[in-house]
Amino acid sequence: MNPIARGMYVTLLILTVVSASAACPACYGAKDSPMTAGMNTAILVMLGITGVVLSLFLGAAVYFWRRGRRHRMMLSDKLFVNREGQLFVTNVKGIPEWNNS
Repeated sequence: MNPIARGMYVTLLILTVVSASAACPACYGAKDSPMTAGMNTAILVMLGITGVVLSLFLGAAVYFWRRGRRHRMMLSDKLFVNREGQLFVTNVKGIPEWNNS
């Protein structure tokens, strides 16, 4: 079978199957039918659930980032290293409490 005949058979097959490959009644149906309204509602609910879950992940990431930054700042206010390289922790009044040597 030559390529031209094969192309004609494929084209004829596609043209005969086009009517069977139309959209389902829910997608192809009337725009104001209850089935279409239900599908639109289901799509919005699925998008809403996805948005809520992604927002929770983003909120957790921001919370942990801010908590880490606050903890890092708290440690930098309380810790210092003297000239000999020893680590000191200061209390509220600024007096060294212990030596990490």
